[in-house]
Amino acid sequence: MHFSIMQALPSDAAALAALHAQALPPGWPAADFEASCANANRIVLKAEEGGGLLGFAMVQFAADEAEILSIAVAKEAQLLGIGSAILAACIAECEQKTIAHIYLDVAEGNAAALRLYGKFGFGVLARRPNYYQAAGGVPEAALIMRLETKWASSP
Repeated sequence: MHFSIMQALPSDAAALAALHAQALPPGWPAADFEASCANANRIVLKAEEGGGLLGFAMVQFAADEAEILSIAVAKEAQLLGIGSAILAACIAECEQKTIAHIYLDVAEGNAAALRLYGKFGFGVLARRPNYYQAAGGVPEAALIMRLETKWASSP
């Protein structure tokens, strides 16, 4: 599989919202993606093959910190390295902007995501009980994770 990673545009909003709803129901509205693609303090990176959307990540920047707000890969494209490629591109964007710390949160039971983030060096910083609604309405904790980039100052 040959795919490209590039910055998403406001015109990609409907496809981004559809993928987000598939991967992380109920998803966010297309208007939120459209606004994020046009926001100077955010970047939305997408993975495409032949014009088809395979995955995306949305990152928000503030001072020398960034937060990955969402990352999703289409079900049919999972386990093909797309999530790793998108996450690597996000980290590269952050390092270009001299971001010292990258944060994200993830459902405690999302083993695949935890493996991905761990592979890139993200560590658990904190735990928020009952943050997510898992299948069947059961509450699930969120793990707050952080990665220190090459721009993080030494203690």
